[in-house]
Amino acid sequence: MSARVGVTAVLATLVLADTLLAGPAIATRWRLTGEARDECLGHAFEAIRRAGFEPLSPASESMIGRRGDYTASIRCVTDQRVVFFVTAGPDPGETERLMEAIYRLF
Repeated sequence: MSARVGVTAVLATLVLADTLLAGPAIATRWRLTGEARDECLGHAFEAIRRAGFEPLSPASESMIGRRGDYTASIRCVTDQRVVFFVTAGPDPGETERLMEAIYRLF
């Protein structure tokens, strides 16, 4: 009986370790833009804020926000006429839902 308990404990530990090592879920999207960089960053700030994220200090081409265990980033590469959207967090479904929110609100 104790051998079964030991094997079960080892298997449970391996499954848990595998789950923990899987890392965060990440969702990405992109779209074309014709906006100037400052206008794009303004829209990025508002999209992140309206989706419930706390905006952090912007970078030269990016706006980043944090919401609990979730992070969102919108990068405005206006010289290439592209905007990239990224969300990351522990739950794949919530990560995708937050992606759809910032993409729609942009």
